[in-house]
Amino acid sequence: MVESLITFQTQTDSVISKSFSSDPDFTKTSKDAFASFINTRQNKPAEMIAKFIDAKMRMGNRAMGDEELENTLKQVLKLFRYCQGKDIFEAF
Repeated sequence: MVESLITFQTQTDSVISKSFSSDPDFTKTSKDAFASFINTRQNKPAEMIAKFIDAKMRMGNRAMGDEELENTLKQVLKLFRYCQGKDIFEAF
């Protein structure tokens, strides 16, 4: 789920950037939409993000290089910013 969300967010950002020249109104609407649908299931997104990060950190440099790992973590952090149940993240 997390990888799909990252891909979808990247595609959405690309469309807004290329088609609408990063118009602030479209950017804000996109962020609001992500926050809305990510938080439809209260604590589940934070749990899934925590487990995704844990799996990536355990694999470390064996599966991907430093730059790729850092890029993935930056993208996951963008998703985490949309989550309202951030305290549940600490439980996992």
